[in-house]
Amino acid sequence: MVKHLLKQMINMKKKVDKIQILGVAFGMVLLILLASIFLTQKEENNLEIYHWWTSPSEHAAITALINSFAEKYPEIIILPTSVISKSSGGGGVLMFNVVKPKVFNKEGPESFLIHAGYEGKTYFEANLLETVDKIWEEKELEKYIPKIIQEMCKFKGNYYSIPIGIHRTNVVWYNKKILEQNNITERDLHNWDDFFNACEKIRNNGIKYPIQMGTTWTAQHVFDQIIASQGINFYEEWINGEIVSEKDPRLLNSFEIFKKYLSYVNPDNENIEWNTAVQRIIRGEGAFNIMGDWANGEFISLGFKFDEDYGAFLVPSTENMYGIVIDAFQQPKYTKNKTNAENWLKFVSSKEGQDIFNPLKGSVSVRIDAEVNKYNLYSQLALLNLLTSDYLFPAVSNGAPRGFEVEEQRIIGEFIKSLNKEKATEEIVNYILNTKEEYSIKWELDED
Repeated sequence: MVKHLLKQMINMKKKVDKIQILGVAFGMVLLILLASIFLTQKEENNLEIYHWWTSPSEHAAITALINSFAEKYPEIIILPTSVISKSSGGGGVLMFNVVKPKVFNKEGPESFLIHAGYEGKTYFEANLLETVDKIWEEKELEKYIPKIIQEMCKFKGNYYSIPIGIHRTNVVWYNKKILEQNNITERDLHNWDDFFNACEKIRNNGIKYPIQMGTTWTAQHVFDQIIASQGINFYEEWINGEIVSEKDPRLLNSFEIFKKYLSYVNPDNENIEWNTAVQRIIRGEGAFNIMGDWANGEFISLGFKFDEDYGAFLVPSTENMYGIVIDAFQQPKYTKNKTNAENWLKFVSSKEGQDIFNPLKGSVSVRIDAEVNKYNLYSQLALLNLLTSDYLFPAVSNGAPRGFEVEEQRIIGEFIKSLNKEKATEEIVNYILNTKEEYSIKWELDED
């Protein structure tokens, strides 16, 4: 009898165990199913953004923009990703190589950053972009954005990007205290001879490297400003691929000026980033730094006040010129979350978004209705100069074929080591002559 009862109890336990196992299995399947649905919903509501902003001021600016967007769209999961390399000018050169395979594999982000103009054209010709005409029309952006910037966002009559801000390129930043200690004023610095005399004076008073410069793309940036200092017509030829002689005296003179410039530059330039060079000006380890006004954001992020702690003047002999870099966001093809991408681009284009981002970044809004009082004194002056300068000229990243930007950077890197201007001019001219078909945009900077 006892054996019979034990046998029944064992059989009953086996049945219960089976039920429990089935119950647990069913529960696990249910959890997996629910998790799958949840993750799918999350994936469908993602907003992945690629950019190259990593310095303190850049991080502050993009974070503020994203946070403000998140307040409007709390249900969207925002995934910002930084794409940057020391060898790439602000990440612009690297971005294409990252984005292209992802877009074609339908794994691309909802939006990514580029420089408008030629750099954007590279993506357009690779069939990576969706048109954003609808956003330009819906938000009436042509009413608020200057014509030259509109054209830099178009290819074959359609818009493919939304500009987020304008940076000025032809700016020399300086430590105000050092100049005061050496009895140097901005009025003394209008041409290259005066500038180098000031560098020599500062060196003789104890600062061995009065000019601070970063890695190769920043050296390329300096050289392009020297090209501009030779006159707007020469710069126009430069970005139109019309420099056809290595004996061109303007080109040779540009390298001669750059050689002199390098004699006052920190020898570790190849190994430091652009913002490190700016920080050295802030700390008084150097007096001057030629950099776009994204440098302004670095001063702001550290609490320095323009015209009290630091100052800026235009690159010698470019007083009537305004060099521009246009950062812009794109919508790639095959994106999974088109609505999120469009909402992001609409916010980027808005007066609100522009006036949140640019005051922190050091740039100015692309919109003529910007809230000027939200910007620091330097940026207010930049906004005024944008409207009053005789000539606007696009940076090479915006204004020349991508291949030229890459090759120029290589040549400049070699020149810093060899100081061989004949070799450098020969290589630049040969590259231009062998790639004439790449120059499909005709810039007319001197409309007189």
